[in-house]
Amino acid sequence: NEYKSYLSMSSSDHKPKPEEVYAALNVLYGTCGPVDKRATENAAEYLTRIQQSVWAWELADTILRENKGKESNIFAASTLRNKLQHEHRELPPESHQSLRDSLFNHIISHYRGENILITQLSLAIANLALIMKTWTTVVADIVSRFSTDPKLWPVILEILTVVPEEIENRHSRVGALRQEVYTEQLQTESQTVFSFIEFVLENLSSVPDTDLTLVHAFRCWGRWLVLGNFNVHQVATGRMIDKVFEVTNQTERRSKSFEAACDALCSAMYAMSDYESCREFALKLIPRLRQLQKPLAFGVEQNEPDIVNNITCILTEAGESLIKPLALHPGSDLGDVTIVQMLLSTMRSSDYTVAEISYNFWFQLSDALFREMYRDPSILNAYKPIYTELLGAVVKLCELTDENTDDDDFLDFRDKCNELLKEIAVVLDAKNVVQELYNQLENVSSNKSMVETLLFCIYAVIRMLTSEDNELVYKILNTILQVPREADFHLRVISVRIIGECSEWITSNQTILQHVFQKLLSELQDNTVSKYVVSTFEKICSNGINGSNVAEGPLKHIDILINVAEQVSRVEKVPNPVYAQFVECVVGLTAYLPLEEQEVKIKIIATNSFKNITSNPSSSIREIDAISAIFRGYKGEVGPNSHHPLQHVLIGAWPHLSTALESYHRSVNDVERICRCIRYGIRGVGQQCPTILSPLAEKLVALYLVHPHSCVLYLSSVLVDEFGHEKQYEEGLLGLFSSLAPKTFELLSAPRGLEQNPDTVDDFYRLCSRYLQQLGDRIITSPIMEHLIKVAVSSLTIANKEALCSAIKFLDIILTRAVTEDCKASRQYITTYGPQIVSSIVLGVSGALPSFLLSDLTVLLHDLLSRMGNESRVWLQNALSTIPTGSYVTEKHVQELYANLTTADIQQRDSIQFCKEFSQYFR
Repeated sequence: NEYKSYLSMSSSDHKPKPEEVYAALNVLYGTCGPVDKRATENAAEYLTRIQQSVWAWELADTILRENKGKESNIFAASTLRNKLQHEHRELPPESHQSLRDSLFNHIISHYRGENILITQLSLAIANLALIMKTWTTVVADIVSRFSTDPKLWPVILEILTVVPEEIENRHSRVGALRQEVYTEQLQTESQTVFSFIEFVLENLSSVPDTDLTLVHAFRCWGRWLVLGNFNVHQVATGRMIDKVFEVTNQTERRSKSFEAACDALCSAMYAMSDYESCREFALKLIPRLRQLQKPLAFGVEQNEPDIVNNITCILTEAGESLIKPLALHPGSDLGDVTIVQMLLSTMRSSDYTVAEISYNFWFQLSDALFREMYRDPSILNAYKPIYTELLGAVVKLCELTDENTDDDDFLDFRDKCNELLKEIAVVLDAKNVVQELYNQLENVSSNKSMVETLLFCIYAVIRMLTSEDNELVYKILNTILQVPREADFHLRVISVRIIGECSEWITSNQTILQHVFQKLLSELQDNTVSKYVVSTFEKICSNGINGSNVAEGPLKHIDILINVAEQVSRVEKVPNPVYAQFVECVVGLTAYLPLEEQEVKIKIIATNSFKNITSNPSSSIREIDAISAIFRGYKGEVGPNSHHPLQHVLIGAWPHLSTALESYHRSVNDVERICRCIRYGIRGVGQQCPTILSPLAEKLVALYLVHPHSCVLYLSSVLVDEFGHEKQYEEGLLGLFSSLAPKTFELLSAPRGLEQNPDTVDDFYRLCSRYLQQLGDRIITSPIMEHLIKVAVSSLTIANKEALCSAIKFLDIILTRAVTEDCKASRQYITTYGPQIVSSIVLGVSGALPSFLLSDLTVLLHDLLSRMGNESRVWLQNALSTIPTGSYVTEKHVQELYANLTTADIQQRDSIQFCKEFSQYFR
């Protein structure tokens, strides 16, 4: 119980003793007898606080020296690793060397211990090397310290493996510039690493565990190849290449080093991507790849997925690294087509997960061939036989069976094959592919599973056919129209989807359009297929709108489509977005009717939604989405003095929308959808909806005061944008703002209010910007203005792009008014709060914000410096003086940033670049 008293103290109140840690670990692992759950939680909490304290450095070192047990040693080693990775700034630079020596001693003391202990100590050394700028001979020191004892060789190899790996660790708190310098430093030492690996291979008989040592040697070799910039001749002539292929070919008596050897070869193939600079290395590897045919065949024959998967990974890496020579010079030394043929053999595997490994390779090869065929069309001749076989393999892999119909992973793979089939069609020509699939279709009519598979493959590429292929399209559609309603579900679905893919062709062929509508209306009666039918109808409508013969296409069937929309509204299995999208397309078609007919048709659609809401209130949100689609989908041109066809829809919808706001006021998502519907309606109708403005404003205020959903602020900003320039609405809009602002301030002023409510910040300052743009003179002199600016300045440290940009735009509008419009009130605000704005920007650039947000921040800083003259330079100088300088960021760096940013006539893009480069010191 020694540790319990510490639980109530902070880390600065009490220096923990090793005995307390041992006691807590005993409780945590139950080595002191049965303990209750609360005691275990207390022990875990105590140990976590120990690791976070400044005492952890000394305590962990002491525990490792005392060597009391496995659990305490692992705890201490992982503590040192965590501290070096996350909190290394607690450690003075002058103590780095003594810590390094201590870690080396711990390695020697514990090398016979648990693997996880050695791994944690190795990671600690790797992280120390990363932060220790004065340690410039990392590899040489590690090798010289431990290499005299063969028992330590596996440990050396493990340390050397994790040293380059930790550079890319996303948890590392080291700046990008240090990572770059450190990488270059390690690359200069890579020759020492490869020499040591060769030394180990020469003396392998000296180590106690040969296989374990080989595992470490393979991993180390592969990792340093990936690091790059190695001595090509040294690696190409070394014995490791022979060894790694030797182990990879030992399939019948595989050792535990087999997988490590395969991983090493994958790394070697990746390193080979820079084949121009490491040609000697590439030429040594490529012929040896043919040796993998034997283990690959063995793995397929004996159903050994580990062998097949590993070798497929090696071949895929090789193929991806050599894409350019394979496409440019098939059959040459670097463009060895054997690699492609071996990958093709893996595609014939009955296991789709094997084929999935090489998926990206086929994409890359097809893209490369597509680019090269314009230069030399004959380049495709070498690959057409391969791609013909690939087509057959993909068709077989896509076949639906009783075993895989419900396998989500397989269905995802099948969808991916859609894109691969398109790539195949590029190489073989789409017409040839579709014709081949159709020929097979005619020969397997009795095999329903294969019929569905072939139609699935046709679906992937049929849109690639040209207008010259009408006869082939007609044959396929004729086949589909004959699929009975009693057919298999998957067969009917793919038939409907193919109709959707052919919608552009269908809308320009009246003969087939009538039959297609009959087919779709028949399938619509089945709820299980209906969502696919609606999606297909939507595509036909969309293509009708975009086509050149709208009147003779879907528009001729507008009444049928409106009737379909009415039917679909009652089919619950049709997802809301699909239903709404269909309504949007049907409304889009009405724009091609005379204006008086437009209103009639739209009113029929809207009235159906109103009736559904009245008869079934639970469908309100679904129908509100449909009403929203009506507003969004109408694209007709209405003159300034003409009656808008949507006016009666908005007025008729308002009572239902108002009721919905009351019914769903607690649901953020539902209120957002209702507000979106109103927004589309107001944007569409514009000045022709004055009757709902007053009740809408009252409803929004009442809702926001109880449930401050940010979408209310967004909708309010739309009202300001649409009506703010009209004098008659000015007082009402100002009243709306004065009602919404206090509740917003209350929300954002709470602890972590800005951080927890980024949507509110975004929508509120969008609203404020609209008020400044439309009613600037009234707002800028308002007593509330000062509070608005204070919150905006605080918002400059929010790690949310939308919220940050809204606050920046608001401040930038004030700055613009101060300079270009000579607004005294605006200038006074900028003069007063300019220092705080610049300080917040500098804080963000100094690591408080992620790098992707710095461009927006820097634009505001650039505008301040360019518009406010010497005054703003003083603000910048004062803000930069608060940055702590030391071993990472020096005074020189800060001075350079100031000089660069204040250069006369500096461009905005240059300011952004300077700030991003400076921020790398803190990454």
